[in-house]
Amino acid sequence: MKHIFYRFTQMLMIIAFLSVALFALLSAMPGNPVDMLIMSNPRVKPEDVVRLKKLRGLDKPWYVQYVRWIWGYDDPFRAPTTHQIEPITITMDNQNRAVASIDLSNAIFNNDFRLHEDEITKLIETDRPLIWKKIESSTNVQTASSNEVVDVMLEIIATEDDEYYQTLRKNMHEKSLHELTVSGLFGATTKGLTVTQIFNTPGFHQIWFVIKNKVGLETVGSATVTVQSPSQKLVKNIFIINPIPSQVIDDPKQFKVDLSSYLNQENNKAKAYRYRLLDGSPGTIDSNGIYSHVFDGTGQVAILFSVTNAEGHIANAAFSVEKAPIPDPARFNKGFLFVFAGDKNALGFSNTYKRPVWELLAGPPSICGDGKIDPGETCDDKTAGCSQTCQTIGLSLWARIKNSVTGMLVSSGRIGNTLQLMIPAILLSLLIALPLGILSAYRQYSWLDYIVNFFAFIGISLPVFWFAIMVMYLFAENLQWFPAGGVQTPSIQDEGLSAVLSDRLTHAILPTLVLSIAYIGRWLRYMRAAMLEILPADYIRTARAKGLSEKVVILKHALRNALIPIVTILALSIPALFGGAVLTETVFSWPGIGRLEYDAIASSDYYVAIVVFLISSVLVMLGNLLADLLYVIVDPRIRHG
Repeated sequence: MKHIFYRFTQMLMIIAFLSVALFALLSAMPGNPVDMLIMSNPRVKPEDVVRLKKLRGLDKPWYVQYVRWIWGYDDPFRAPTTHQIEPITITMDNQNRAVASIDLSNAIFNNDFRLHEDEITKLIETDRPLIWKKIESSTNVQTASSNEVVDVMLEIIATEDDEYYQTLRKNMHEKSLHELTVSGLFGATTKGLTVTQIFNTPGFHQIWFVIKNKVGLETVGSATVTVQSPSQKLVKNIFIINPIPSQVIDDPKQFKVDLSSYLNQENNKAKAYRYRLLDGSPGTIDSNGIYSHVFDGTGQVAILFSVTNAEGHIANAAFSVEKAPIPDPARFNKGFLFVFAGDKNALGFSNTYKRPVWELLAGPPSICGDGKIDPGETCDDKTAGCSQTCQTIGLSLWARIKNSVTGMLVSSGRIGNTLQLMIPAILLSLLIALPLGILSAYRQYSWLDYIVNFFAFIGISLPVFWFAIMVMYLFAENLQWFPAGGVQTPSIQDEGLSAVLSDRLTHAILPTLVLSIAYIGRWLRYMRAAMLEILPADYIRTARAKGLSEKVVILKHALRNALIPIVTILALSIPALFGGAVLTETVFSWPGIGRLEYDAIASSDYYVAIVVFLISSVLVMLGNLLADLLYVIVDPRIRHG
């Protein structure tokens, strides 16, 4: 027990070191999730790239990113946003005055508002008790993290009753606006969510305002107003500034923005403009309209300025500057360590497959009552005659067991699919390699020995990818005995357990054969070498001299001692066999861990790649531990020592 505890502690230390090394290497590789976003959408704006890197912590050093991954991080507070407001047209009154009022309730959004789980629970229990029963029994809600449970509940509501969902979303939006404050800029006034400004000249004007949320994040918005007068002509060339999008700080020490590019009078020369900051806004603006400032701290602030053109017209404008995000302790995303506390979602999310990493590894959960019949279910609990476990009422116990096993096989996930290759491949390799190795050593230098060794060397020398293609071409393409790839025939689960087992076996034969062929040759040679070392020993001659049969001498005395070095080789070959499945699964399109590892590296899916690498590391450690335990079984000296 002491030795096992020591090895287990050693295993944890090695895995911890490997996790740091792997994370550092993956971070140093070119490409990251944001780069993949740029490749998939070339029209993405540079400020969006900077913003995403800040939100995901990709602008931090790799060791800070590692701490975020291993322990977790707080989601940042999000600034309010405003949609583009349609231009309005108003007419001046008899006093040559025009009053413009805009209701912003449908134009501004509180992105930081989240309805508490208790609040939405109380609403649904009262308004829609049947939907609440669905939510209460939903596996997705039960397994969701505290940050995601409300979103999952809303998804179920949208599926069950879209009209009620839209009403609920509207009520949530109205409630979220209570956390926002709106202030008018440059003479505009506000009352609640309505912004008002008085204009004395006809023409094109702008109303500027700033929205602030509960933590002080400020977002600037504007609306264009056309003022008409029956007695005066419309001034078409009145001087205004186009809306300036929120600016994201990439480098705080070198933050600059060219404000002249947002002026709408292109005929005037840039040097004819005079710029001035207003209301104590930090920074400087040079004569060319370049705003610069060294920002520090966190948050999002509004910068106000004015521009005077050559004719003396003055235009006011404002824009937001996004500094470092403000973390929200109430939205803590648990890191990898919390997996050991039972939080499966702590494994992360795959940007490539758009699914949680745990769901990729273990398979999607079957949700009873989700409106569809999942693998392992015979009905949905919405229908008559269906139990709460989504099994037809009156179904026999054996039928329910078969349905459950069918569901487990069909939705076994990447780990289950790889095990369905590894276990048969290991067993096949052992059943062929060990007896042939013993026989080859016992008949050393015979024709049988030469033939066995010849085929063993062929198996060792065959490239896996080439042999896989040849096997596929012969048995799948020409003879058409087996399918060329995949793990199962689509919709095979509808035909029952026996059909699923038969179909999976048919799909697994070729990749299992390819996966085991090289290990048969290696393990055969190891077994032969170990037996050749044992057979000339004195205790073997003594056993024969005592009159023991050759069967007892070989299988009891020689084999028992020859297995000691073989145990180490076999135990350490398990993770290598796991890694060797990468090529096999890729060629045969088998959705296992090996194929997942290949896709994760190719698409820079960090969370998936590092989890798969750590699984390989754990297998190496477990292989060593398994070898130690097998030593105790096969070697009495260790057991009694």
